[in-house]
Amino acid sequence: MKVSVKQAAGVAFFLLFLAYHHTAYSSGAAKPAPEGMVLVPAGEFLMGSSKQEVEAVKQEFKGRALYKDYPFEAEMPKRKVSLKAFYIDTFEVTNRKYMEFVKETGHASPQTWSNNSYPADCAENPVLFVNLGDAQAYAKWAHKRLPTEEEWEKAARGTDGRVFPWGNKFDPSMAATADSNYEFIQHAVCKVGTGNKVGLAPGDISPYGAHDMAGNSREWTSTLDSVHKDMAVIKGASWVDLNITARAAYRESVPIESRSHIISFRCVKDAE
Repeated sequence: MKVSVKQAAGVAFFLLFLAYHHTAYSSGAAKPAPEGMVLVPAGEFLMGSSKQEVEAVKQEFKGRALYKDYPFEAEMPKRKVSLKAFYIDTFEVTNRKYMEFVKETGHASPQTWSNNSYPADCAENPVLFVNLGDAQAYAKWAHKRLPTEEEWEKAARGTDGRVFPWGNKFDPSMAATADSNYEFIQHAVCKVGTGNKVGLAPGDISPYGAHDMAGNSREWTSTLDSVHKDMAVIKGASWVDLNITARAAYRESVPIESRSHIISFRCVKDAE
């Protein structure tokens, strides 16, 4: 049977079409992340701290009055946790973004704002003085949700159980904490209650590209305390915290109605 040049060209095009789509699907090619978010792929990661890691932290910090009652053992054990893929905000929610929410919904603005407007030159600083309900309301408005404790920790440390987003050793040139380079926290020190601009610390970037997960401000999660249901888990360190709280495994429960100058949040979204 003779095949015309036109028919042969059509068959060739069809085969190329199939080959392209087979490659795209078989390689697991993902859609681009939504604007302002990064993808955390599905799979296992190492969560929590080992007994040896906890003992080392206790030796370093248990003599400090601020941490004498910290439940170090609550981080144990170091275990494998499997999660579905999700997207997480690259940065903490900023004043500028939160103001869009306030103006559109009529939700109450943070107590430090005046006439529903944040302090001058703080547009790209994380929104502060928001409780868990405020954060959840924003997330719903943005068609997102708050991360669980597990999702937050994976997004911060990756899959290999590293202590900080960048590795296992604290480096003061990486994140905005009380024991970091002064240039990263200068704005907050001069204007207590405003925090620091997001993304200011160049090394505080997780394996997936999320910024400020070791420092800048603590962050709400949707995970409630296992005993006290009126408390929720917060993760990460703020500019007033020492690096004990900058560890990805650090966890602390605070009342869900708390509003603080050192607690902010970021959102997540399920990956299709």
